[in-house]
Amino acid sequence: MESAFVILPVLIGIGFVLFGLLFVGLIVFLVIVIRRNWKTAKDAGYDPLTMETQMAARVMNSELLRPAAVPVAAPAPLTLEQRLTELDDLHARGVISDTEHISARAKALEG
Repeated sequence: MESAFVILPVLIGIGFVLFGLLFVGLIVFLVIVIRRNWKTAKDAGYDPLTMETQMAARVMNSELLRPAAVPVAAPAPLTLEQRLTELDDLHARGVISDTEHISARAKALEG
C-alpha cells in the first residue's frame, strides 16, 4: 500500500515532463510553420499581414471578372411565396401572358 504512494509522485513528475516536452515541441512547430508561411508570402510579393485582403482585391480587379460582370455572391433563392408574388406582378404589368402566367405558376408550385 505504501509503495503506491511512492510511485504516484514519480508518475506525476513524468507526466509533467512529457507535457512540457509536447508543449515545447508544439511551440517550435508553430514557429517553423509561421516563419515558412511568412517567407513564402514575402517571396510571392505579398505583405504577410494583409495577404488575404491583397489577394481578394486582385481577384476583384482582375480582367476575368470585369467583362462578364459576374456577381461575387449569388443572390439567395426566392421562396415559393416570393416567386408566386413575382409572377403575379409580371402578369399584372403585362410582361407575361395568361398562358405563361399559368404555366409558370404550375412549374413553381411543382418545385
